[in-house]
Amino acid sequence: MGSEMCIRVCESIRACPNGTVTFVLDRLAEGDSLPAAIREAQRRGIAEADPSSDLSGADAATKVRLLAALTWGWDPASVEVRAQAVGADAAGAALGARSRGRRLRAVASAHADRPLLVHVRLEEAEPGDPLHALAGPEKAVVFGCPDAGDVIVSGGRSSPLGAALALVKDTIEVTAPRSGFF
Repeated sequence: MGSEMCIRVCESIRACPNGTVTFVLDRLAEGDSLPAAIREAQRRGIAEADPSSDLSGADAATKVRLLAALTWGWDPASVEVRAQAVGADAAGAALGARSRGRRLRAVASAHADRPLLVHVRLEEAEPGDPLHALAGPEKAVVFGCPDAGDVIVSGGRSSPLGAALALVKDTIEVTAPRSGFF
């Protein structure tokens, strides 16, 4: 019933599924330059040595393409992506958002009524928006389910240890039924 229920109920996905970009945008809002924000993310183990997939929006788009495939049965390989990269101009936008009490976020979205299309855009999130509340490398997904209310999944921080532990957990969950491990 789980995925069938989502197919009928959920109409949209809005997400900040890339903790590196959320961290970098927050640092830009504090006045860091883009290179300085990236270096700090790398120093803390949040960003990879080459963060280009994160900053281009490709990583966030891939994650939302997969969520849309699970939610609505889309073929991930057929999904068109339109992504706005985090570039040097994002520093001014992040500072501007902060001056208005908002936070600049790289929001990846998909809508059931616009099949096979994922957008990644820099948007100002207002207080009260779950994406506004993210701190540093946290991530969140908002499933827009008009009949049931929004379903918000948040947490998780980008880090090499966190990624490794998530991989171990996912591997156990996928293989446990076949291996009898649990």
